[in-house]
Amino acid sequence: MKKPVYLMLIVLFVFILGACATATPQPVETPSQRIEGMINPGDKIGDILITTGDGEDVIFVTKLHCPFDSSTETESCEQPVGTKVNVSQGIFVDPSIGKTLDELWSEQTHEMFIEGRPVNLQAFGTVEFNNPMVGTVRVWNVVIVTDKSGKITAHSTGVVGGDKWNYTAILTFTIP
Repeated sequence: MKKPVYLMLIVLFVFILGACATATPQPVETPSQRIEGMINPGDKIGDILITTGDGEDVIFVTKLHCPFDSSTETESCEQPVGTKVNVSQGIFVDPSIGKTLDELWSEQTHEMFIEGRPVNLQAFGTVEFNNPMVGTVRVWNVVIVTDKSGKITAHSTGVVGGDKWNYTAILTFTIP
């Protein structure tokens, strides 16, 4: 009779020890670790955050007027660390086309790649701003910001109103 009691106590002790043991945590994949996945808001490439923003603290790359190389359709800009830069190209109404902004937007194609990775534009949504020369401009709400110096490239291609376009922005964030 003592042997079954001892055996049950040993088995009970093993179960209690097993229940008290902590599980080894498994690594959790964060969005910034999805190398082959699409870039979504909140993802990081190195120290650079890809996010959204629509306040006065966001600068639109189209308004920076940085040096532009027309042979490669590349604009190279330097901005201080902490600057929020929207890297999307804008669409505005050209009266000669005879379409509204909503019509142009719904018909356009736009692909964006940051450091060669595709950007999930739908996840970022859109923002609009007023340009005194052309009126309302709509852009994808893709904002880049960092608190460390670094360099990042955003490349976009698309078709708007039947016209193909290609654009690359190289942003270098510097510490003042």
